[in-house]
Amino acid sequence: MVHEEFYRLRERAENGDTLSKEDEGKLKPYRVDNAIIMAAGYSARCMPLSNVMPKGLFRVKGEILIEREIEQLLDAGITEIIVVTGFMSEKFEYLKDKYSVILVKNKDYDKYNNMSSLHEAREYMRNSYILCSDNYYEENVFHKYVFDSYYSCVYSQGYCDEFCVTSVDDEGYITGIHRGGSKSWYTIGDAFFNAEFSEKFCKFMMDEWDNLQTRNMLMDDFHKKHIRDLKLQKVERSGKTILEFDTLEEIKEYDANFSQFINENLDNSNTVIRTFSKYADVKSYHSVPTEQLDGRLHLNENLFKPSPKCFDVLKDIKMEDLYLYDLSNKDYLIDTLSSSLGISSNNIFMHNGSSEVIKSIFSILLKEDDMVLVPTPGWSYYKSVADAKFAQCITYKVNEGTDSYEYDFDDLLKKAGKYSPRIIVLTSPHMPTGCTINNEDIEKVIVSNRDSIIMIDEAYWGYGDDTNVFERKIITRYSNVVITRTFSKFYGLANIRIGYGLCSYPLRRTIGLDLPLFRVCGISRRIALAAIEDKMYYDRMKYETIEVRDWFIDELNKIDNVKAYKSDSNFVFIHLESVDADKVRAFMEENNILIRLFTDKDKLKLRITVAPRDMMERVLFQLKRAVICERS
Repeated sequence: MVHEEFYRLRERAENGDTLSKEDEGKLKPYRVDNAIIMAAGYSARCMPLSNVMPKGLFRVKGEILIEREIEQLLDAGITEIIVVTGFMSEKFEYLKDKYSVILVKNKDYDKYNNMSSLHEAREYMRNSYILCSDNYYEENVFHKYVFDSYYSCVYSQGYCDEFCVTSVDDEGYITGIHRGGSKSWYTIGDAFFNAEFSEKFCKFMMDEWDNLQTRNMLMDDFHKKHIRDLKLQKVERSGKTILEFDTLEEIKEYDANFSQFINENLDNSNTVIRTFSKYADVKSYHSVPTEQLDGRLHLNENLFKPSPKCFDVLKDIKMEDLYLYDLSNKDYLIDTLSSSLGISSNNIFMHNGSSEVIKSIFSILLKEDDMVLVPTPGWSYYKSVADAKFAQCITYKVNEGTDSYEYDFDDLLKKAGKYSPRIIVLTSPHMPTGCTINNEDIEKVIVSNRDSIIMIDEAYWGYGDDTNVFERKIITRYSNVVITRTFSKFYGLANIRIGYGLCSYPLRRTIGLDLPLFRVCGISRRIALAAIEDKMYYDRMKYETIEVRDWFIDELNKIDNVKAYKSDSNFVFIHLESVDADKVRAFMEENNILIRLFTDKDKLKLRITVAPRDMMERVLFQLKRAVICERS
């Protein structure tokens, strides 16, 4: 049946007109079987109210969110309604008596994303609406008959961190999506899966269910992964047709009486509740989980591996190394680092990885409303730890040059003068672009900002000049400088969790107030010690890494529409011209190669870790295929 005839017959049916048996037969395949409402999650950003009830049970403008949705479905003639519960599932029990809904419990709601809810409801998936319990529909968007699978979309003029539609084919099917964008239509609210779509969706889901990465996906990510086979029409809706409230404040803006609902359900005089509420909008930083061991070129692990002498340490571990605290007077790792770097042990402190070094620096030095100046593009971890202290991050630019990226020091110094930041973050080599900062510019920033702490993140130290003469100079000459480093990257010891800081003794003593009570794991320290002492191995590894990296960059730049930038680290930053970078990333993932996307001035770019030559030849081969495939 063609679109026009379908919509004409549906309109007649919804108006109560009597249809002939022939027309009823034409509509029958499009009859909605049911609606599946996902209501399992815990909405952390709606704390403290979400501590006592699921968000779907919030009352907005006099109606409980999930009840409004159910009643709209019933009004449209959809009577089989499945609610997938998880967090506080018992609070949804009343819906069985009130609306005769079917409750399905997602026992893994606290482990995985909403794909696990669809997995629990898979036996009900036919001609099905797929909904979330916390959406608010100002108009009833549901129908008894639906022509094709679709996903609702709303337009955003400004930037939004949502799944934005980047392309649609001639038939109106979504062909491209990426996370984050402006002047974009983004997916929100109701989706409809017809029986054919549901069957394909469930087959892909079950085929991949043993992969924890699939379980950890949002439905949107899974759709994006299989976008060629799982075709959804883009249905454009006006701005306020569908509302999604991420925080309590957003609901208060929409419903002036919502505070009364909060007061009815919370004792706001309770100090603990007030504390929960304060942290409601703070997001912690997480790496994307993966069970994959091969092809991990998205985390900048050192895939050339550490010195074999590091592994040999484990052969000599004794029982007392496990059950006794290390309380010896000497710290041999710090002493060896001191000798290796030519820096006094009074200027060195150890921690559980450089991420923890950074967290301790921010925790001890920042207070609420302080400013932190960070590079963009850059590592979002800086913002996450600043947010936890209720400090504000201001960005300065790292700009694309002809062959490499360059720090915009005019922008940095201008913003430092304007905002008087408590901490200024410099990253060298810079992540994700691989550019470095020359010593003169670093010292200019230090001298010009004596009232700020200058934190130089050198996580990728080791691949360039490692004489440490300049580092020794600035930490002894200036009391406001701290350098952070890690054993995770150059030394290839990501999983032993050791990082360290270099700074003046007064600053080291201050930061030390937030360091662990006991030393970093003694076994890990002995492994790190073996790495420092095997200089010959790491000299060879460094040479091989640089050789492969530079070859890889040259080969990439021979490909049409591909620009790879010079790098002083163990990764390469790549721009694809007229090619969808997210589709390339997905293509690579389908071929068991994981790479990372970054946004730079609203453009998606790729970052790829450098691995041994045989692996990079495989990466190059698949990347060429991906680019050609996306161009055609």
